[in-house]
Amino acid sequence: MVRFGLCRPECIRSNEVPTDMSITDSRPASATASHEAATAAAPVSGSLLGSGDHKAIGLVYVVLSLLFGAGALVAFLLGNLHLVQSGFLSPSASDTLLNASELGFVLLVAVPLFIGLATYVTPLQVGANTIAFPRAAAMALWTWILSSGLFIIANCVDGGIGGGRDRAVDLCLLAIVGLVLALLLATVCVITTVITLRSPGMSLDRVPMFSWSMFVAGSVWMLTLPVLVANIVLIYVDHHYGRPSEFGVSSVQGLQIGWVISQPQLYAYAIPVFGIAADVIATLSGRRQPNRSALLVAIGAFGALSVGAYAQTYFFPEVRDQIVWAAMGVLIIVPVLAILGGWAALLKDGRPALKSPLGLSLVSVVLVLLAVVAGALATITPLQLRETPLVAIGQLALIIAAVLAAGVAGVVYWAPKFTGRFANEPVGLLAVLVLLGGGVLAGLPFVVLGFSTKFTGLDSASDALQYVAVVGDGLVALGAVLGLLALGSAMRGAAAEADAWGTGQTLEWMCSSPPAPEDFSELVTVTSAEPLLDAAAGTQEA
Repeated sequence: MVRFGLCRPECIRSNEVPTDMSITDSRPASATASHEAATAAAPVSGSLLGSGDHKAIGLVYVVLSLLFGAGALVAFLLGNLHLVQSGFLSPSASDTLLNASELGFVLLVAVPLFIGLATYVTPLQVGANTIAFPRAAAMALWTWILSSGLFIIANCVDGGIGGGRDRAVDLCLLAIVGLVLALLLATVCVITTVITLRSPGMSLDRVPMFSWSMFVAGSVWMLTLPVLVANIVLIYVDHHYGRPSEFGVSSVQGLQIGWVISQPQLYAYAIPVFGIAADVIATLSGRRQPNRSALLVAIGAFGALSVGAYAQTYFFPEVRDQIVWAAMGVLIIVPVLAILGGWAALLKDGRPALKSPLGLSLVSVVLVLLAVVAGALATITPLQLRETPLVAIGQLALIIAAVLAAGVAGVVYWAPKFTGRFANEPVGLLAVLVLLGGGVLAGLPFVVLGFSTKFTGLDSASDALQYVAVVGDGLVALGAVLGLLALGSAMRGAAAEADAWGTGQTLEWMCSSPPAPEDFSELVTVTSAEPLLDAAAGTQEA
């Protein structure tokens, strides 16, 4: 069996919506009618099973993705431990764990975690009473759950990418296709909600930052993940029907889809990090975001620079020597710095409440910044970082930690909307420290080891640095568990009002906590990106 994509050297141990789906600056003229139709037909059951209610669907995604995140990181930890502790596992078992955990990060953790938060929150943020196509959203959830089970089972019986049992490999390939199609269907529901179910007056530049980031991320996923399906189909046909070419051979299966977890595609899974952080920072600062339009453009630019389906080294070995790949790797730092500059101005002028969602949001953005800086260094030819996969492994660990930090921030921040109660603040603060420390320890040692191609003196420190990375993997896994504990603690926390933080700006803080079925049964007209601040200012003037 051969390691997936980032292989290490052996020396390193029917709710109808308008048919016009064009993106308009203002809500389509038929939006009111379609909103009423969606509201009338939308299921209102709050049951977690058998429901088309967007709130129930979103919670299932969040809980399961955090559980899968903890499991994937434990598998990643064990696989990495084998590389420095020879004989700890068999080589095939180590490869299976690493392959499954790396691909599982995309399809079982990062994308579904943000889709879950968006499925719950985005309709509330844009003033809709339901998500677009609620039954399709429910079908996507259960398809994802079934495919996740098949993916896990296939990897447990020596299937998976590059596995040794042909039928189990076929099962895994079919499961991956099911996972991607389910997530794309869920993404369509979220994007359509943002486009067609916005409240009157909410033009695209007034959409809340998280919903905007999901619109950008979903667009990138819709553009790139179908390419993964095409790769899998090539592998499946060749593997299952006699290998007329080399696409289905176990030794190259991972190489064909390694682009999914490599730069620049890896950054596509971190786009919603900026949306969550932007909403949290603005709310807890109690001020309008200055230069908001610039932040919207920066998030869009980050998304455009994270399109990586073209960077398939198996089919185009010279892609990393091309100016386009290098330029994207360097330029992507610019929107990150622009976003950080906008938030610095907001934090300087405001008096932010020092709460755990703020800390987790800042941690997630710092980890993304470290990942993009490492990626920019990898484009510099004299450093020789492209000659080893170690920097890419470090980037993957940093993005995993960033995604989980942002996800836990979203859980704690929107916990009043999930349960009607606040999450336990000490648990959230502990998650800040654990995910910051875990992300740094899991990612930076591999980035440092990447310089061993240039500075041979680092070879002697390889084992020690990899043990540090294993500790970091364990801390990041603990961070996912803390996210689940935070959500569980919100079942018993202090009761929350509609505007739980007292400084809410977007429409989800207008409805009750948790939202009642009748919330937004009538459309709310907005006049800016911060309708609650407008309402508060009007009350003060009166």
